[in-house]
Amino acid sequence: MDALSIGIIIIATVTALLFKFVIYHKICNWMDQDLISGLAGGNNDKHSFLTQQLKQMKNNKVKRKLQHQRLTDLAAEFEQNR
Repeated sequence: MDALSIGIIIIATVTALLFKFVIYHKICNWMDQDLISGLAGGNNDKHSFLTQQLKQMKNNKVKRKLQHQRLTDLAAEFEQNR
């Protein structure tokens, strides 16, 4: 193999990995927003509250497995407090 072939393989591999990384994070964000929209049920105040809580959980590095459960719990608490 010559240097050009190796270069093409490296560029293709790096591009594929980058694409996979970007798609994974976009899909995760779509799932989060879909969950928030479903929990909010058309209530704009509840939607903004849950979005704010999700951002705070991400800043606090809460594990992804716990984020959805906490959002569900927060949505129930929001309904009880209103």
